[in-house]
Amino acid sequence: MNTYKGTRIAMIGVGFLLEYIFPCVRQLTGPENLAGCVMGTSADEAAIAGKQERMGIRILYKDNARMLREIEPQIIVYGPQPVFAAEIAQADLKPYYDELREAGRPLPDLYVAPPSPVGKFYRDLLGQDVHVVNMLPNMLTRIAGHDVARQGVTAVTYAQGDCWSDEKKDRLRCFFAPYGRTVEVPYDQVMTFLGGQCALQAVTEYVHTIFSALKRAGQEISHQRIASAMRALFREQYRYAYPSPIACSSEDVPAGLRPPLAGTVVSLFEGVSDACTALGMTHEMVLELMTSWLDLHLSALQTEERSDTERQTANHATKGGVAEMGLRVYYRMIDYPLSQLFSEPAAAAQRFTPQLAAQLRSAAAHNTKTVQQHGSRLGQGLSGEIHVEQHAMMYALLARAACTYLGEKADEAIHRATVLYGTQRGQRMRARALEKGIPLDMAGYFALQEWRPNPGDFDSVILQKEPCLVTCQKLCPWTQAWKLFSMQQYGRLYCRDVDLAIIKGFDPSLELTLTSTLSAGDSACRFTYPQACQDAEFEVRRAQYTAQAGPEAVRPFAYHIAHLYTAFGRVMEGYGERGARVMERGRADFISYYTNSVWDEIAAYLAELA
Repeated sequence: MNTYKGTRIAMIGVGFLLEYIFPCVRQLTGPENLAGCVMGTSADEAAIAGKQERMGIRILYKDNARMLREIEPQIIVYGPQPVFAAEIAQADLKPYYDELREAGRPLPDLYVAPPSPVGKFYRDLLGQDVHVVNMLPNMLTRIAGHDVARQGVTAVTYAQGDCWSDEKKDRLRCFFAPYGRTVEVPYDQVMTFLGGQCALQAVTEYVHTIFSALKRAGQEISHQRIASAMRALFREQYRYAYPSPIACSSEDVPAGLRPPLAGTVVSLFEGVSDACTALGMTHEMVLELMTSWLDLHLSALQTEERSDTERQTANHATKGGVAEMGLRVYYRMIDYPLSQLFSEPAAAAQRFTPQLAAQLRSAAAHNTKTVQQHGSRLGQGLSGEIHVEQHAMMYALLARAACTYLGEKADEAIHRATVLYGTQRGQRMRARALEKGIPLDMAGYFALQEWRPNPGDFDSVILQKEPCLVTCQKLCPWTQAWKLFSMQQYGRLYCRDVDLAIIKGFDPSLELTLTSTLSAGDSACRFTYPQACQDAEFEVRRAQYTAQAGPEAVRPFAYHIAHLYTAFGRVMEGYGERGARVMERGRADFISYYTNSVWDEIAAYLAELA
């Protein structure tokens, strides 16, 4: 029986997650009490009206201080973006708790949705008399109309050193009652649990990578059937027999695909288990927390369309958050070998070697540990190398903004901006060649490339060296970045134009034929260079010209991103106010992904490029 009706609740940062758990708020305080007992805030001003209508509560734009003083909450549900959580706690929560303490008034419990900072941070900031719990809600409660909440778990972690009374624990369990079981995870293992969850959640991408590879190979098997078979094989391997309203069967795929599918899903689970136990979690806890999680995700994949799962992935992958990091590792380490495995369906069973199994298992373990470490650092803000990902995303975000504001003129504008950017890059390479006495031929062109890949970024195959060079790129970091953020539709516009523009900027007499691109959904990018005969003499000249060009020929990616932004800006000037809005939107969207500090590093090059 709910004895907590009328509990006053303040919701800070009403985004996807807090709206998702709003049924917990509704049932705790009582539907009849919502208008008077619950308020929220949101940083997305345009979405507030819709949220208010759906939820039946008042939502203020960013004004946390006003909301707290108006509602006088007994519980604060705290859900801002992880990178801003510490800043908002310092600016808004601390003054409020200090004010309450000084007036001798009760202090509200703090239910924290971002996994980082951990609860101890908030108690150190707000006071040791504040009760704090980090929560990881059960995110799969209904599948295809079926109530599956009891199969999943909500993980709660009390702050280090925090002693909750039985009554407060009971209220927390009552809060999450609509979403099934509540499991207490020790404070030193919550990030490990989160790392395992995110690594397993990537099974969505596993299934769709396999589906795409099979489809390119001419074998049409729906992703629902692939998920059904993987789930049945997983249940059989781990003897998992929790009753489910959604049936599954390994017979949903041909017999020859079952061994590699079984090996794939087992390598995923075993890799996560390896990492979690290495990080201090017992094997029993791994099985209790993770088995149902993977089974539920595969159940959902059995019943959903690709558009549904993409939308859910976007919702879960908070910008800069742990789910996004899990996807980033997946596309860096797992997507490509998995795609290659299933690119020849008839040979997949033979190609799933012990070495590949170990590689996939190790990658899943690495994903778990990477997410665990990233989660621990979220409260400190984002950091990292500015490289291909940011370059790819700047292009995609500008192209998306152009499609938004320019309508039918967008394709022409994007084409012009891409060609301008590529031509200017080629002209810059040409100027260096003339300065250094390097011929304007294909050996010189290859020697004067202005960026260097990271190890493992590409998988390049030379199909033919003579009489002309033909290469095949089966893996490309730009395409992987666009996949990560579901931006391939914009990335294909870049690949359509940029390479030919660069080579023509270097010297108009040079030729290039590009017959397929990864970003357009092809299995590889195929380049033909009619004027490059890659014999021994060509390689000697290329090495000589690279030495002549010097290391200063390579510019940092922050420079290239600034150049890309500048080229788009030049073209958008011709579209007046709409063009200005494209640039403003592209910049704002980029900052929302990568923060102001990353933009500032890029912007430092804008004056040089003006």
